[in-house]
Amino acid sequence: MNSDDVSTWRGRIPADIDRPEPVLFNLTARQCLIIAPALLAAWGTYLLLRDLVPLWAFAMILAPVLGVVIALALGEHDGRGLEQVTASALAWIRAPKHLVSASSGHIPSLPRWAPRPASSPRMAPLRLPASAVSPEGVVDLDGRCAVMIACTTLPFQLASGREQDQVLAAFAGVLDALSEPVQILVQRRSADLTEFTAMLRDNADHLPHPALAEAAMAHARFLDEMTATHELSHQQVVVVVTAAGAARRVGAALLRRAQDTADRLAALGIRTQVLDGGEAKQVLRESMTAPGMSLTDPDPDTDGSVGFSDRAETNSPADTDNKKER
Repeated sequence: MNSDDVSTWRGRIPADIDRPEPVLFNLTARQCLIIAPALLAAWGTYLLLRDLVPLWAFAMILAPVLGVVIALALGEHDGRGLEQVTASALAWIRAPKHLVSASSGHIPSLPRWAPRPASSPRMAPLRLPASAVSPEGVVDLDGRCAVMIACTTLPFQLASGREQDQVLAAFAGVLDALSEPVQILVQRRSADLTEFTAMLRDNADHLPHPALAEAAMAHARFLDEMTATHELSHQQVVVVVTAAGAARRVGAALLRRAQDTADRLAALGIRTQVLDGGEAKQVLRESMTAPGMSLTDPDPDTDGSVGFSDRAETNSPADTDNKKER
């Protein structure tokens, strides 16, 4: 890439784009509201007790208190303040740890004939992120609904500067066309080449020349060796288009908007596909489970469907509205 072919797009992006704006001494409003009252209280206490308590004793008592206050104000964990992390930890401690399936949202009491344990655990209904998935692929959330678009990636770094400018301009047009929140999900999944190598071996005998057949078999053996010696993976990119409202009311409009977004991304050279109900449920299963694991044991009567998908097949988007958070 020569100097005349360098991209003209330039922009400075802060390391923490979610950090609030500083208001005083490079401190945010939240940090000032935590530190300022503590400092004022310490100064007022000193003015009241300076004739009764020596300065060194007052400093020894006050230093740990101010240290805790400053740590709460300035400390962060995963982009959240320590007071927020502490509140979340206390909420988790108080929340029931045993979640059970209850379609009605209410856990029935034990029948009279059932034995009463000495210490029964606290239980709560299990609430999954999505309550239903329509056959068209509209995922029903709590007061919102979503449609997923499967996308491929682009070799952006290999493009020339002019091509990079065109891609960025087209992507900026996609972003400008959005009117509701959109999530871009990138997942790394294990790659299974078994079906591809089997197809190579099955079709090798039908090639018109023996040299082509031998090349196909050699390529299949190479792929088998790669599978045996390396951990193969691929990236799965999903664009989630959302809208406020129940799926019954805004589902059709959301599907049209998702198709429009897919067409705009296709103009960049990205292969896109709006996922239908079965494909959307498969993506949700893979997102909620670790590789090689499943949510529940497959049921042979339902062809291995797991998790909330069984309930989603019986419930229409008009029945429930439930909500979907790295």
